[in-house]
Amino acid sequence: MSLGLRGLKNAPEAISLLVSQLFARFPFGMLSLAFVIHIQAITGSYAVAGIALGAETIGASVSGPIISRMMAKYGIRRVITLATIVTVSALAALAISPPEPVLLVVIALVVGLSSPPIQPAARTIYPQVTPKNLLKSLYSLDATAQEIIWVLGPLVATLVAAQFGNIPMILTVAGIQILGTTWFLANKSVGKAKIPKSEAAVGRVLKNPHVTAVTFIGLLLVGSFAGVEVGSVALFDKAVAGLMFAVFSLGSIVGGLALGPRIKSKFALPIYLAVMLLGYALVLVDASNPYWVAMALFIAGLGVAPSLGALSLWIATNTSGNETAEAYGWTTTGQLVGFSAGSALAGIGIDAVSAPAALLVSIVFGLAAVIAAIYAVRNLNPATNLSS
Repeated sequence: MSLGLRGLKNAPEAISLLVSQLFARFPFGMLSLAFVIHIQAITGSYAVAGIALGAETIGASVSGPIISRMMAKYGIRRVITLATIVTVSALAALAISPPEPVLLVVIALVVGLSSPPIQPAARTIYPQVTPKNLLKSLYSLDATAQEIIWVLGPLVATLVAAQFGNIPMILTVAGIQILGTTWFLANKSVGKAKIPKSEAAVGRVLKNPHVTAVTFIGLLLVGSFAGVEVGSVALFDKAVAGLMFAVFSLGSIVGGLALGPRIKSKFALPIYLAVMLLGYALVLVDASNPYWVAMALFIAGLGVAPSLGALSLWIATNTSGNETAEAYGWTTTGQLVGFSAGSALAGIGIDAVSAPAALLVSIVFGLAAVIAAIYAVRNLNPATNLSS
């Protein structure tokens, strides 16, 4: 029987690592909205804001695997410290930059390219400080806890901007990044952690079918989120849409705590994804009713955190030590690409058809994720259940 989440009290280093990395990654939850608010405010253009946000996403997608790989060669603390210095400097430059579109886009690109690899570092260290029979619960808790970032991050960004202005908001993002990174790097487990160096070329890890499968499934999973977010904004006013995101994330938190530690089937991942897909499909029953949509998104959210936790555990248990950090970098890249593609398709659907068409993007991506997960589980038989 699984020791469950309560058993994690026997892994204090892992819990300390989880909490500190959550705070260090909190700025990522603020960043998208902060970019849009600030750049639109100084340029008067949502188009420039959108392009800048896209540049930041592309930068993070490109640099993720490369910076993650550097941690094995130069050390976790050294790489993350340098990346944080560059990121924070770029954010400070963004706050004081004149409203020159090209300059703003370049700065946004630098922010993305220098994004500190907090998550890959933490998830690479977890197996080193956690008993094997508790890893499943830890990854489930990690995936659940990260929802706090996406619930509170946009809220904090909005409140700071409303009370103090858009420049203090950007500087707040930078300040939290400094504090969070310092806290994370102060963990003894970070200082002691050793990531074996890989002599293989960058990207060679993708020849591992497990890494390729997780990257592709993660792309589809996160791509499905975009239809929900873009569709909610198109269907309802911003305040109501914000509540929809919160309900979706709340469902994810409940799912991570209730479903993640309990479903031990080989097909746990497809089951989680099927729950998410069911919620997406229910939205279309009455897409104009905010109460119905909120209920449907709560159901969809139940499958999100357990799915992300299962994918993280899949990487941890099916990669060797010298490829794990880079593997997590590639999975992050896949998720960023998925969200960007989903957002673009949802926007096209709204313009070409109607607002509910964006929700079809979620269904298509979600269905593809279920099919891909079933195929991967049947053919790769990943060792993702470490419960005792």
